Amino acid sequence: MIDPITLGAAVTTATTCYKTFVSMVQAGKELEDCTATLGKWMGAVSDIDNIHKNSNNPSTFDKLFNGSVQEVAMESFAAKKKIQKQREDLKNWLVGHYGLMAYEDLLREEGRIRKARQEAIYAKAEQQRMIRDYTIIGISVLIGLSALGWMIWLITKSVA
Repeated sequence: MIDPITLGAAVTTATTCYKTFVSMVQAGKELEDCTATLGKWMGAVSDIDNIHKNSNNPSTFDKLFNGSVQEVAMESFAAKKKIQKQREDLKNWLVGHYGLMAYEDLLREEGRIRKARQEAIYAKAEQQRMIRDYTIIGISVLIGLSALGWMIWLITKSVA
């Protein structure tokens, strides 16, 4: 679902977690002490990626009711670029302190988190979006058929 509020919250969460991670590292914390923060960051990054993906292919109702699709697409693009920079800085730090294997481990963990979120959260949101869309279509069809029936009734009553 294209939702600028959710996008803003995900960007804020990712940025806050990233800044917390950097401050923890500067304070001398080890990577093991920062795992919860990195996990939150990865979840927010996954949300941003999902919103960006959905902004490229919005539903008709998202186009109608969620404001400017282009605006959300640009916001999600900017968020994606911001996350890319954070990811690059994180990669450089991990490779510098723990070697290339640490970054590859982080990517595997990020993939695992993204897959779990895809199965749990995004699939449910997609299902709810489809239910909403089909409900709106059904109600619209019923209203249209009722109006058509009423007009036919009026015409037949005035002819008779």
